[in-house]
Amino acid sequence: MLSKTNEKILVVQNLNVSYQKLKVLFDVSIEVNTGEVVAIVGRNGAGKTTLFRTIAGFIKKDSGSIFFKSKDIGSLPAYEVAQLGLKYIPQDKQVFSDLEVRENLELGSYATKDYNWDVVLEYFPKLKTLLKRKAGHLSGGERQMLLIAMALLGNPELVLMDEPTEGLAPHVINDLSHAFKEINKKTTLVIIEQNLPLTAEIANRVYSMKEGKIIAETVDKDDIKKMVFEKYL
Repeated sequence: MLSKTNEKILVVQNLNVSYQKLKVLFDVSIEVNTGEVVAIVGRNGAGKTTLFRTIAGFIKKDSGSIFFKSKDIGSLPAYEVAQLGLKYIPQDKQVFSDLEVRENLELGSYATKDYNWDVVLEYFPKLKTLLKRKAGHLSGGERQMLLIAMALLGNPELVLMDEPTEGLAPHVINDLSHAFKEINKKTTLVIIEQNLPLTAEIANRVYSMKEGKIIAETVDKDDIKKMVFEKYL
């Protein structure tokens, strides 16, 4: 069981990021403690995905610092960041469509040398019945479950999830909400989420973003449950 601590597993300080001449992030600073579920909320175009992609090593920062487990990862390529135990699940729900679910998991195992699927499939029992199905024939919710299961191989200490419930049916979101709580017993989670009731249910800390800046941090659990962060959106 992963207990919540005051140990900061991720610290982003004064992060500035541009796409060519277009500045996207302005002095963004966030902190994530070990064992937390942290949510990043904001309207489309607020810079949330850019923040995740920069932390994960897919986009080069202009300035600022990114520390994971006290190690400066701000200049590392994405594969090295992942090897350190920080995984990123993008928003697009893209899997290897022509491969079976089992083969997708094998690719995740090859990268991490973790072939113990039983642990990750405990979170998503439905996947156990779909191992021989082509991933391209999965529903959106099933694809999301597969992506999360693949990311969890190798026991990452921190997982970034970009809008995991986007476009999914309410009953699937309910299943994922339960899975997030179970996963959080072993893994720190940072989630970009537009579903505010879900955010209020699972988050220990909420950062509100607008126009590339962090404009509010909500840490009081009662305030989170009351969705006071909604006023910043």
